[in-house]
Amino acid sequence: MARTASTPKLPRQRVLPVQERSRRKIDAILDATAALLARKGVEAVSMLAIAEEAAVPAATVYHYFESRLAVLAALAERTMVAVDAELQQGMQRLVQDGDFSSRELLLALYKAYREAPGYVAILRALRADPVFEGLVQESNRRGADVIVALLSEKTGLPRARTARVAWMLSEFCEHILQAALMADAREARAMLDELTEMVDVLFLHYLQQS
Repeated sequence: MARTASTPKLPRQRVLPVQERSRRKIDAILDATAALLARKGVEAVSMLAIAEEAAVPAATVYHYFESRLAVLAALAERTMVAVDAELQQGMQRLVQDGDFSSRELLLALYKAYREAPGYVAILRALRADPVFEGLVQESNRRGADVIVALLSEKTGLPRARTARVAWMLSEFCEHILQAALMADAREARAMLDELTEMVDVLFLHYLQQS
């Protein structure tokens, strides 16, 4: 599903948490980063500023993360994973519902990203960065898996075709959602309205082939 053949490796945490104490420290670091981003913007985020905001020694931040980029990537990934979980729950409800409508689901995704502390600031700073592209690809894979489950339940499409359609749809929706997050509120709503109509038409087309 990669859009390019040379997406660089994502910067990861130096140390993966095993104990609850370590997980709490990492969450505190990421929460502090999100608060800085929301309050002051990405230019104000440094390893020292993160440490001060989290009330931990700078050495603690460096113990878990090799750089500011690694912290930003971890925060973006945490947000994406949480929103993807909401997507999965929403799709599960749609599997049980005979009438498919994407409006509520897409608006919920947009709102979740919009309200996640610091996420839009990260998007503005890293949107063109290959590191962010790698995170988006991971999120798209999770989203495609959810759409595959829905299409498999609702249609008689072959598995390979289902996977192809799901990937294309997740890529398309992700691109529009990112653009909406970068736009003003009125334009974002207009974009989401158009996206809703397009997604509904596509789903109805494939559902009719069941």
